[in-house]
Amino acid sequence: MTQVALAAKVDDVKVELAKILHKPPFPDNPLNFEITIFSKYNSRGRVGILALPSATVGDTFLRSYGSSGVTVKGARILFQHSTKPISPEKIAQLNSTPWQDPLELQREREKMVEDSRPYRLNQFAFGRFLPDGGFVAECTAEGDAEVACDLERRQQQRHPERDDLVLMFAMTLSSDEAVSAWYPPNLVNAIVGTDSPVLFLRATTFPIFKVEKTGLLGSDTKVSRIQGLSRDKAMPPGCFSLMCTFNSREESSTFTYACHSRLRISHIPLTDITVIQSDASYCEDALDKFLSRLPFAVAFEVEKAVTNRILTIDEAMSLQDTLTELSESFPDDVASILRKFIADLEEEAPARRRRRGKRRQNSDGHSLAPRGRLQPSNSSPSYTFQLVLTPTRHILEGPNADQSNSVLRRFGKSENFLRVSFQDENRSKLRGDFETSIRELLAGRYRPVLVNGCRVAGRRYEFLGYSMSGLREHSMWFVTPFSDADGKLWDSDAIRGSLGDFSRLLYQPARLGARWSQAFSATDPSVVIQPHEIRKIDDRKSPSGTVMTDGCSPISTDLLRDIWKGYSRTKKYGSNYTRPCAMQFRLGGAKGMVVEDPTLVGKVVCLRPSQTKFDAPEHRTFDIQGASLRPKAMYLNRPLIALLEFLGASSERVLELQSNAIAEAKSLRHSLGDASKVLQQHGLGASFKLPSLVHNIKTILHLDLRTENGEEYHSDLLMNSLDCAETHVLRELKYRAHIAVPGSFTLYGVSDEWNCLDEGEIYATASDERKGLRQAITGRVGITRSPQIHPGDVQIATAVRRPQLEHLTNVVVFSCKGDRPLSSCLGGGDLDGDDFNIILDPRLLPTETYPPGGYESLEIKRTSHPCGISDVVDFVFDFIESDISGQIAIAHLRFSDLKNPNCEECLQLAMHASHAVDFPKTGTPVKLVDIPRLKNKPKPDFLALEGRDLMSDQFYNSQKLLGRLYRRVPVNPWTPREWDRQYSPSQGVKIEEALRGVGLYALGLPPLQVPPPELYEEMRYLLDEYCDQLSAIGKSHTLSKNKDILVTEAEIVSGTLMATWSDQHRRREAVAAMNLQTYELVRAVRGELRARDAERALDDEEDFDDSEYEYEDEDDFYKEIRVIANHFRRACAAWFVAEEALRECPGSYGPQSFGFIALGRMLELVKAATGLL
Repeated sequence: MTQVALAAKVDDVKVELAKILHKPPFPDNPLNFEITIFSKYNSRGRVGILALPSATVGDTFLRSYGSSGVTVKGARILFQHSTKPISPEKIAQLNSTPWQDPLELQREREKMVEDSRPYRLNQFAFGRFLPDGGFVAECTAEGDAEVACDLERRQQQRHPERDDLVLMFAMTLSSDEAVSAWYPPNLVNAIVGTDSPVLFLRATTFPIFKVEKTGLLGSDTKVSRIQGLSRDKAMPPGCFSLMCTFNSREESSTFTYACHSRLRISHIPLTDITVIQSDASYCEDALDKFLSRLPFAVAFEVEKAVTNRILTIDEAMSLQDTLTELSESFPDDVASILRKFIADLEEEAPARRRRRGKRRQNSDGHSLAPRGRLQPSNSSPSYTFQLVLTPTRHILEGPNADQSNSVLRRFGKSENFLRVSFQDENRSKLRGDFETSIRELLAGRYRPVLVNGCRVAGRRYEFLGYSMSGLREHSMWFVTPFSDADGKLWDSDAIRGSLGDFSRLLYQPARLGARWSQAFSATDPSVVIQPHEIRKIDDRKSPSGTVMTDGCSPISTDLLRDIWKGYSRTKKYGSNYTRPCAMQFRLGGAKGMVVEDPTLVGKVVCLRPSQTKFDAPEHRTFDIQGASLRPKAMYLNRPLIALLEFLGASSERVLELQSNAIAEAKSLRHSLGDASKVLQQHGLGASFKLPSLVHNIKTILHLDLRTENGEEYHSDLLMNSLDCAETHVLRELKYRAHIAVPGSFTLYGVSDEWNCLDEGEIYATASDERKGLRQAITGRVGITRSPQIHPGDVQIATAVRRPQLEHLTNVVVFSCKGDRPLSSCLGGGDLDGDDFNIILDPRLLPTETYPPGGYESLEIKRTSHPCGISDVVDFVFDFIESDISGQIAIAHLRFSDLKNPNCEECLQLAMHASHAVDFPKTGTPVKLVDIPRLKNKPKPDFLALEGRDLMSDQFYNSQKLLGRLYRRVPVNPWTPREWDRQYSPSQGVKIEEALRGVGLYALGLPPLQVPPPELYEEMRYLLDEYCDQLSAIGKSHTLSKNKDILVTEAEIVSGTLMATWSDQHRRREAVAAMNLQTYELVRAVRGELRARDAERALDDEEDFDDSEYEYEDEDDFYKEIRVIANHFRRACAAWFVAEEALRECPGSYGPQSFGFIALGRMLELVKAATGLL
């Protein structure tokens, strides 16, 4: 059969052919026949096979309908003899099996689907598909098993945040215990198989495994997460898919129909799938010994390939001699060589494979020696290796750019340290809930790792510590014992012991871990403070003894200047950056904020008891976590909007702000000028300097998205990047109510060291020299701090001016007078680095305020003995199991929507939220059973996760402001499509014409021409290396487990992720990590584009500043022109190579964004040259 309509299903064709084959001249008894339609198709449609019971029937049919065809779904299907003979077994089956009406079968299937009954299995096995289509059965167990599509009990035990239908496999282990595996439909690629009781669920990751244990009287069922079919044994790597052997072909067919009709899971009708029983004789110990002999970076790549099932253990070990030889010949490059080799084995996109193959041969056809990776700059963050442990998987990632901390900087050698993250299968945080416990999973899967360590790349790593942000994300640091340059052995105990004196915390495991965490906070170094420059001073207290300066102290102007100079040197900030007046810092055992005090003489930093958490006199590097360089924008959020509505602020004003934000998002595609502003405002495309690039394309090249003369510039990557940016902004508006408040600010809080502010007064000045902003804030203002949950978390303050404070900008200064600091009234804030929102829009100010919340802290958990690492581990698991801050926040929004934020339940939740925030320091958890809850009640629509069906009975339309805001935002799920045309997507011809029109010769710049051979080859290799690293970034941040699916180039350039994530916070974390990695990659490329023989280098780390070029005489002028011209020549060569790659392979991954980097550099240099005229 040929030319089968794409919309035609097997049953559609059967119905039409039955009308022909079940009447004369064919036999009276309805003859049986079979239809197979293949999934592949072309412009004429799909092809398939019509199997008939005899050659006579076939010949009769072809004479009548072979050339004229049969019309199904509007397309005429043509028939001809098959080139492959039909098997005797198939003929026998068709002659012995009676015809079954597909319409009648469909009605029977629908009835069975409605019954949602489970299907008992004769046999099952978890396993994996091989590249040749075979299936390796690796994991099974004894017990009665069944499989179902959306069981009725699923409706009764619905997870509060996972309300999608599921495929469920269940196995009864005993009379009172059953193991179940839950497959969300988006994890199942297809149902594979036909004509057999055997079906395969082809999945992209493991299901969620649970064990249900029933009480003695058949009630009180306890449900727990476990790590696989067995409580005490992990699943074999990569065995995501499930082979199911049903009792009959009819049951397998009905199950397939149910999955397709209810869950929209496709069916691939493959036959003769070879099933191979796994050979469990391989020895992982042998692999471990082999890896231990390799350099770490190489061993890490080998193990990563094995865990990803790219290499088998035998294949990996067969590389031993080759890797040893490469390590001797190319010690700095062997890991990169291996990474590229493994990438080729992964069967990447054909266009990229073809381009890579061409790039790796020189013009003479000889293989070229490998070159080093794009090297990070001296000021780059550390490159870390990561192990992600899910309940079923062991995932290796890296090396990835990561923010550094004082421990990593002190010891160096990033391979000695490993970041270990505990995550769920969908890469969100592990969470228990009211129905399902994770205690057993934590004890069986994760606790042994923290207590006993883990082996990665043939090395044993042991638990070291965590940062507070890492703890909240369930991410810890591990270390493998190593010796320093002096031969001293460092293990986890030695490193922790060197951090400081923790003798005051020996009986408080949570607080001890919190103090260790200071050393693992993401910071940047500045200068080493001398002992005599540190001055101890007391905290200021209220008459009742309340600390009014909690976390803040003064610093002299001279020392602040030195610190900023040292910090700017590592960050490569230019001279045009104004020195901030306050910094968030780490200094030995002290942390918090320092604020400039011009009255302090000399170089001195003051430290208060509220800042000094432990003693560490040997560690005096002033590490910086943040600075008041410029004001941050203020955004509304869902809790704040709920409070503002309740407190009488104008709902219409919030709606107006949202309308403006929606209009801004949609303006991204109106013009490049609008696009540049919106990208800049939302911090999108920063790694690739996209706001600057689109601005320069408009102002220098005079190209735009829409022009009167029709010369429009629509680069595919640019348009897709703008679409990504628009979707991202609209998503933030819809699912977070992330609405900008123009003219309001977010500022660090500091204390009034001059005692010039009265109670209820604040001081603030917003300043940003780049934007020409200097705004003195005065009068009645709103002030708050995220997260807001209590009606008193929004207060009114009076902003005043004081001459003593005129030197302070981009901070809010709080009075030290009164009985309670205003900062603590705002959600329990302090002055150790908290941000505060200053609301200046008069229509957003509350018309009434409530007294601030005040809660007694829970008792600090203590041990009866000096606590060790096992006690801290116990706390970590208590935290993971009892980390319910998210559930509290959601419950508060639900109660405040049904009632008001001052209802009894909301006030209880506010108290629990305060205690949950303190949990990492007190070690005393909030009990889940104490949380007010709305059981079996629908949720407001604004809490629906992305992609949920709002018409179901799980949601209701909220009539409050959050519901109105949610329903007004138009968001359509969208993902950039791959370029599938035969010409370049970059519109490079238009760029070249526009560049020629700039007048390069008059600016002293070289003409656009083919680069000389040596420079051409250098840029080809640079492009190749860039594409490899970009591909690695694209793979590490995709949610898909399909090795061929990467985060699109447009997402990377725009700094967004379009995939639907169940955990929005994890999405933001993933975006931040991706942007950090691309920032470092782009910076390395820009560094390579600088002329090696230039008389001076340009500062690439921030937006190009042409004011850097100042000259005193004509010789200086020509010297600068030569420098700019040399840089331009290299950038132009890079752009030329990218354009050539796109002409060769238009859909290749990487050249478009590489061209963006080169073009951006060229336009910056054109701007600089213009500035010299």
